[in-house]
Amino acid sequence: MGKAAEKEGYRVGDRVVGMTRRGGCNGKYAKFSSLHVAPVSSTSLDSAEMACLVNVYMTAYQALRLGKKDGTPLTQANVLITDGYSPLGQAATQLARLEGANVWVTTNDNFEDEHMKSLGAKCLRFLPHNWLHLVKGKMDVVIDNTCIDSYESSWQALNSAGVLVCTGMTSIHDFQADGGLCGCDALGDIRDYKAKWVALKAKHLMSQTKFLDLFESFQKDPKQYRQELKYLCFLVENSMLKPIIADRIPIEDVPDAHRYLETGKVNGTIVCIV
Repeated sequence: MGKAAEKEGYRVGDRVVGMTRRGGCNGKYAKFSSLHVAPVSSTSLDSAEMACLVNVYMTAYQALRLGKKDGTPLTQANVLITDGYSPLGQAATQLARLEGANVWVTTNDNFEDEHMKSLGAKCLRFLPHNWLHLVKGKMDVVIDNTCIDSYESSWQALNSAGVLVCTGMTSIHDFQADGGLCGCDALGDIRDYKAKWVALKAKHLMSQTKFLDLFESFQKDPKQYRQELKYLCFLVENSMLKPIIADRIPIEDVPDAHRYLETGKVNGTIVCIV
């Protein structure tokens, strides 16, 4: 532990979470700047629950916060969440329902429908042409973490005062060009170019739209992140929220877990426990 961390009050043995753009890492050997670390005040939550809260549930919580008007609760607000069965979709559904929102989610099949209905959501079929005509102009908040059509359908679902919060681009990164796996050519991966254009469009050209980057949010206001993390821990400790964990696995099972993730049937977050 460095001097900067000591000055901020950290001590050897403290429970902390670290924020990185490079994804997960072995917590025993990870090295972080103290600027990218937040303390864990809870002693009752295990590491798998915390792993869900600090990324998936925090992204969902901040997305809903960005969609609110002056911080008012989402009571009776109409909220649409794309890819509702994903970990982020389920987290956003749980948190929105806690505030009394009416929640619609897009899903792929009847199995996903039944699970999302158990969380209190109404289900729409995944592709925009199946659901846009049903909700067009009616939504107070839309959280789009798929970007199927450059956020166009989600934007059209908004009412005159609604807010679109863009959180991800899974459909772009899953794109297969000319039968290839990654759409690469001599100029690089075309998905990267498309993702950059879509992000610029959402940030600067689409009204009523906000673009959420959790890492940037943490860097901009780490105190707010830490306070919101305490709040999420409070919800779990008081049985108001339950992180959905698909499995806790040893590091040897990571390859199998990746193959399982690719099926799209994983219910929740898979956490590697070293």
